[in-house]
Amino acid sequence: MHAVGPRRSARHDVRVVLPVRGIGRGKSRLAAALDAAERSRLNRLLLLNTLRVLDRWLGGLQRCVVVSPCPRTLRLAQRAGAVAQAQPRPCAGLNPAIAHAVGALVRAGRSRVLVLPCDLPLLSTAALTRFCSSSPAGVRMVIAPDRAGTGTNALLLLHASARFAFSFGPDSFVLHKDAARARGWAFHVCEAPELAFDLDTPRDLAAWGAAKRTAARITRVV
Repeated sequence: MHAVGPRRSARHDVRVVLPVRGIGRGKSRLAAALDAAERSRLNRLLLLNTLRVLDRWLGGLQRCVVVSPCPRTLRLAQRAGAVAQAQPRPCAGLNPAIAHAVGALVRAGRSRVLVLPCDLPLLSTAALTRFCSSSPAGVRMVIAPDRAGTGTNALLLLHASARFAFSFGPDSFVLHKDAARARGWAFHVCEAPELAFDLDTPRDLAAWGAAKRTAARITRVV
């Protein structure tokens, strides 16, 4: 039995698209701190943690689509109960894969779509609820930037379009806002520490380790 999730309005009819490059392929920028085997273990840990949080938040993973070219990733997703979608060969790259998955949802009549990276180690159900509940009336897109204010760490389309130009990667925060403006969409920026923190560089990894050690110390004291 799944735990009772957050209030229905925050997650009502939301479909989640989780794009994953692969267990053995992602996080190459951490090569200075982790070898290939360690990066694979980290990628697996991050994917499973994200799926656990989404499972609690959604009350099950039937509304979560994991899209990836990696068979190991798809097996893990399927085992957890998510919809595992193999990345079509013509959709080379992260953004075409996201567009393909979102387009399939739109064609199936699903209009509320959350695109979420799986490298957010501080992700929580509370953060997702706040993010998806934060937009004023009339908003078509909610976006959460990374700590640098240049990347996109969560993107909620409230009336999704199969033709939206996804631009995850460098400068995606500005590019996604520009794409919304080009379509005449009102958007809302939600700055949330739990969504802003991602693992891209050795410095991020060190900060995450320090945070985990601090939390462990506090727990022992309490």
